[in-house]
Amino acid sequence: MELSVLSCFLIAVWYWVINCDLGNLGRALMNPCLNGVLFGLVFGDVVTGTIIGATINIMYISIAAVGANMPADDSLAACVAIPIALTSGLDPATAVLLATPFGILGTFMDNARRMVNGYWNRKAHRDAQALNFKGISMDGTIYPFLTQFIVRVPIVFAIMLGVSRGTTAILDVVPQWLLTGLSVVGGILPGFGLVLCATFIGKKNFLPFFALGFFSMKIFGFTTLVAAVFGIILAIVYVQLAYPKQEGEEPFDMSIFKKKGGFEGALTKRDCHRTAWRVMLGHRFGNSLEAMYGTGVGYAMMPALRKLYKGKDEELKEAIDRHLLPYISEMSLGNCIMGAALAMEEEIAAGSEGIDGDDVITLKSSLMGPFAGFGDSLLWSTYAPVVRTVFIPFALGGSVLAALLMEPFIRFSACLASIWSFDLGYKMGKRSLIALLRGGWMKKLMAGAGVMGMFMLGAMGSSYCKLNLALSIASETLGGAISIQEKLDGILPGLLPFVLMMGVYSYFEKGGKYLRLIIITLVACLVGAFLGIV
Repeated sequence: MELSVLSCFLIAVWYWVINCDLGNLGRALMNPCLNGVLFGLVFGDVVTGTIIGATINIMYISIAAVGANMPADDSLAACVAIPIALTSGLDPATAVLLATPFGILGTFMDNARRMVNGYWNRKAHRDAQALNFKGISMDGTIYPFLTQFIVRVPIVFAIMLGVSRGTTAILDVVPQWLLTGLSVVGGILPGFGLVLCATFIGKKNFLPFFALGFFSMKIFGFTTLVAAVFGIILAIVYVQLAYPKQEGEEPFDMSIFKKKGGFEGALTKRDCHRTAWRVMLGHRFGNSLEAMYGTGVGYAMMPALRKLYKGKDEELKEAIDRHLLPYISEMSLGNCIMGAALAMEEEIAAGSEGIDGDDVITLKSSLMGPFAGFGDSLLWSTYAPVVRTVFIPFALGGSVLAALLMEPFIRFSACLASIWSFDLGYKMGKRSLIALLRGGWMKKLMAGAGVMGMFMLGAMGSSYCKLNLALSIASETLGGAISIQEKLDGILPGLLPFVLMMGVYSYFEKGGKYLRLIIITLVACLVGAFLGIV
């Protein structure tokens, strides 16, 4: 069944809406699992849509906007592949293969809109000097939103028209070996996503836990919940053994969390929380190649700065202008930097000696790197993938509830962390933030999260990375053919996909390119299917 012109246009518009970059809440809508449910509702098969969305989601299980760059566009992959699969009767593995090139294409569109958004940042600087507050708001919200429409909708509309009309015709004429090869590729690609996530966790000494999760799941057939419990237990045991309490070791200094003046200044608690929400939701809206999150941060801080510098126009111009400068960090746990910056602005506005605008710029530039590493590693390379490994198996079984709740659960957690972090930064100040960042507890937390993450990734890999050999050897002694795959399973179940994933891990560790790996895998599987190997 071909998609109508109206359906293709509405899918393109939906893709534009969910890519407005409305912070953590907006990014929940980009998730393939959730989109699988929505497209399933539209096209009359919710369960199949959920399963296809969850299968695609495995490939993007570790997706994170590290350094403001999206490594792949899971939303475009979902918006193209799921409707086409539902209307053309494609199986989930083939849908994954169809999704892959569009996930890559989406990054080019994202970079195109970020390039255009550089203009809005420069305009925002001009508007700041003119104290054109409405102009700054437009530069940080409406104009980037319209830019997204121009960059994304026409291209995706054309893609949907072309692909929906070509898929059915192609499937009618392709030989069976080609369909088999494509299906094999689709079964392998989710494993690549899991391995890519393992490289993000980034510790080779945790690889044994990946293997343990893989083979324990393959041999004992644990449920996902049981695997998660085992992963938590392993993490606790590992941390206790790897970081034993030293004699005379002082406990973590909890005094840094104590309130240091709180909200008794010019800004109320409501002012601070309003600013925290604006930063959290609006920092990526005007994301550009030149200023990264600068436009969004300047827009978010503007109401609080206007209150602080009321009647001091020149100082207000300088304050807004310095927050429009290039800025990039993880904005959930890292939102404490913006809280501390706002506290410094409050001191400057009050006339405190020994502090000026350059100190605010120095604070942000010096801490944004460390907190980006901290937040990206803990939240988006460990916590989020682990949560997904718990929810996705249920979605793969057709659970609509799991598909709907997974990403909102992750993003809501990040929202709470962002508000708490901003509040903490406002109360604590720079010195306490540095003490927090250097606390010994962080090593233990990261190590425990890494162990559990590796174990769960291995457990998922055992179920969702599929590779079987079709070869058999004739044996007169045994009176028939011997299946090579059965012999391999007799030696160690899942040996072939595990060896494949370890090879891919080594490839990524050496700087291998994802697109090149996809091409090599596609060619190898097609040749293998043609020769009857897979």
